[in-house]
Amino acid sequence: MIATMPERVPALSAHCRLYFDGQHNRWVFKAPQQIMFPDQFTLAVLQACDGHCSEQQIARSLVACPTRESVTIDDVLDLLDEFERRGYLSVMSAAG
Repeated sequence: MIATMPERVPALSAHCRLYFDGQHNRWVFKAPQQIMFPDQFTLAVLQACDGHCSEQQIARSLVACPTRESVTIDDVLDLLDEFERRGYLSVMSAAG
């Protein structure tokens, strides 16, 4: 019998915030001592980090989007890994 790894479920860290700045008509991602204005791909990844969807579900849904033809599952997973490394994401394990 092969044991399966629990799925990883990312969510924004408690000290990070993603919001729309209506005055400047742009999305803003705030982390301690840092502010970013995410591109459309990064925004889609951050918005999908809701604490309910697994990394694989997020990656598959973004790759399936016809407007993101050049995006691969590895692109999404690499961005999730980088944001976790920087402390922007908290990753929980969920029963697969």
